[in-house]
Amino acid sequence: MKRLALLLVAASLCILSTGAQNKIPHSQRTCNEIANRRTEIILPQVRGFNCYKADFHIHTAYSDGAASITGRVDEAWYDGLDIIAITDHYEHHSGVKKFFKIAAPYNEDGKPNKYILPNSSIKNAEGADPGVKIDFNAIHDEALWVRGRRGYDMLIVKGCEMARNNEKLGHFNALFVKDLNSIYNFDIKEAFRNVKKQGGIVIHNHPGNIESKNPEWHEEVRKEGLIDGYEVANGFTFYPQILDRCIKDKYIMLGNTDSHGFTSHRYGTTGFFRTMTIVMAKELTEKAVKDALLKRRTIVYSGGELMGEEKWLDDFLNAAVDCKILKIDEKSGVRTFSFTNMTSFTYRLRRGKLIYELEPFKSLIFTLGKDKKSGEYVQPKFRIDNMWHADYKHPVIEFKIDK
Repeated sequence: MKRLALLLVAASLCILSTGAQNKIPHSQRTCNEIANRRTEIILPQVRGFNCYKADFHIHTAYSDGAASITGRVDEAWYDGLDIIAITDHYEHHSGVKKFFKIAAPYNEDGKPNKYILPNSSIKNAEGADPGVKIDFNAIHDEALWVRGRRGYDMLIVKGCEMARNNEKLGHFNALFVKDLNSIYNFDIKEAFRNVKKQGGIVIHNHPGNIESKNPEWHEEVRKEGLIDGYEVANGFTFYPQILDRCIKDKYIMLGNTDSHGFTSHRYGTTGFFRTMTIVMAKELTEKAVKDALLKRRTIVYSGGELMGEEKWLDDFLNAAVDCKILKIDEKSGVRTFSFTNMTSFTYRLRRGKLIYELEPFKSLIFTLGKDKKSGEYVQPKFRIDNMWHADYKHPVIEFKIDK
């Protein structure tokens, strides 16, 4: 009897155990979150223009970048951009060379296809230039396909990066061209002319002091009108003398990442957005954006700093910050102001030796009295220490009071 009872207990335990096991799921989600989050960079409207965030200098694995085209388009969208140009190198395609090697087993002889590269400064042993063997239009088309598949509301500008003897002449982006393959010429001046024939623009990338190595050539291309603009900032590098030139000689100024690696690696831990060009345009179309560039309606953002023409910096800041009078004490001759930052950027306001950081979507309160000489109320005027204009100077901006 005792033995029978033990057997019954054991059997019931087995049944319970089997039942418990049947309730254990085969899989379980560790997180129910399935939506990816885009970083929204909130900027104001300036003089009726929208502020679009752009990066006109990006590389993929088809030249010497780390990311695929899909990766670059996704990355730009989640970084908060509205406009990009994938500008793979015209004369350097290490990614394609690697692909030839990987795909070699599919060739009849099992050997990689011969990698033909346009020479950047000298022709081959036969004295001939092999020309371009990569379909750059296909790179752009792939980016458009990714955008369409994802449903991103983002403008993708057709472009590429060109160089000949880059140690002396530098690198240049061709943007807004119709056929990337046909602009190539061994003489880079002729390539610039081909860009112009297609209605495109030419930008001198990361200029630094490259012109000192061949000043006559650079002066020639400028005089012929072959250069439309310059990178005032490339990544975290700012070129104050180039900013001067753009303002005084009326060139387009851009700020770009020149991304080869991943932006999350370079910008993710800094606390800053990726380097970008703020384009002030009526709408997000190629025509409107190109018009904005040609009319020089741009501000450059890099590492929390803003560079541009003083008039645009003034208008941008006044559109970004709401300045109100909270109280007027006529007896003591003091007015109390609130400054509310309605954007995603931080602005460093200086009065004398004091610097105030006006952080995104926060307010600062200031009290300003009367001028001792004139007896008039002091206007809300500050030097903006993270803005730059001509002659390596910070603008002094008077805030417009919203009464």
